Amino acid sequence: MSATQEDSPTTVDDREDLLPGAPIIVGIRSLVIWGIVAAGMLGALVRGTHGSCPGGLASDGNGFLDANGEPTDIEPLCGTVTMSPSPLVFVLLGIIVVSALTRVLGRATDVDHALRILNNARMIIVVVTLVGLAVTWVAIMTLRIDDWSSFSVWSPLPFGQFEVETHPISQR
Repeated sequence: MSATQEDSPTTVDDREDLLPGAPIIVGIRSLVIWGIVAAGMLGALVRGTHGSCPGGLASDGNGFLDANGEPTDIEPLCGTVTMSPSPLVFVLLGIIVVSALTRVLGRATDVDHALRILNNARMIIVVVTLVGLAVTWVAIMTLRIDDWSSFSVWSPLPFGQFEVETHPISQR
């Protein structure tokens, strides 16, 4: 059985059979779907928590121990750092989609040029997503806090943000 015109899949070259502008609409739909999937991935995977309590309570119940195990009267601080995606990364993805659509409207001379603009925007979304996942993973994996009274946290902006909470050991 030979393939006929009706049996073959529709390609971009079969534009006379499609609605005028349909390949561009398909490209726009694809760009929006990639943006939504990227935002969903970042929202779901850019998560992490790090917590510690250096020191503790003395074995006799009177007083506390510092991080080195030495008795102290000062109650040690515990802390938790929670990482979540930054709203800026979602704004960045939206800006990529809107700027690609604006470029298609303003600069595209034909359908192929419009599709190249949309494909480039789609690749930028992929790169931003992969870089965001890598940067935030490195940020939470390299986080080490041994003293909750004085510390600094490298923030992986614009991809993620940290929320730091400290409390005395007796409030755990």
